[in-house]
Amino acid sequence: MVSYEGVVSGVYIGQPQGLGPNNTASGIYKQAVSDSFLTNTGLKGDVQVDKRVHGGPEKALYHFPADNYKVLRQALGHLEEVFVPGSIGENISAEGIIDSQAHIGDIIRMGDALVQISQPRRPCWKVNHKYGNGHIAPLLMSQAISGWYYRVLEEGGIATGDSFQLQERLDNSVPVAKVWSIFLEKLKSRMPPEAFNTDIPGLSSEWQFD
Repeated sequence: MVSYEGVVSGVYIGQPQGLGPNNTASGIYKQAVSDSFLTNTGLKGDVQVDKRVHGGPEKALYHFPADNYKVLRQALGHLEEVFVPGSIGENISAEGIIDSQAHIGDIIRMGDALVQISQPRRPCWKVNHKYGNGHIAPLLMSQAISGWYYRVLEEGGIATGDSFQLQERLDNSVPVAKVWSIFLEKLKSRMPPEAFNTDIPGLSSEWQFD
């Protein structure tokens, strides 16, 4: 059986702050905390401002692998100092798993909580404005390093230093990174929304080509 495990290296929550030229309220600014309680809709103390695209049962917890910051630093060296864990808006930073290893539908024990990978993150304009660079979102997508969201199967506490471990992998599952290659290929070929492969086991119904 395929297995992986790692360690939660950071837990982050945020309150609304203004972002961009119109000072749009956003929850992308996060602060490190030692621990928080994960409910079915997110970490206690963390506010998702735009409920259309953030938060909710299918995007309760955002995980961005710590190793992904290395890719960003290499690609955009002049921004090296700002590419630090927590800065991209994640709730969880962790060592031991990246987008090409994690699969949609993977069920993971993280601290006292049980979670399931539901979909990749689709980075929006807010990421670019946060770092003051328009190349961030395209880079995350093209390199398939945007991280992923979890749905919550069992609520529970999560703390820095907690272990996480794969409990179950669905048959015919697909790596998170692979979903991006499917998405981008269909985007280039201008295929209709219903052409996106929603048969991927465990993939959120919210993830649609548009």
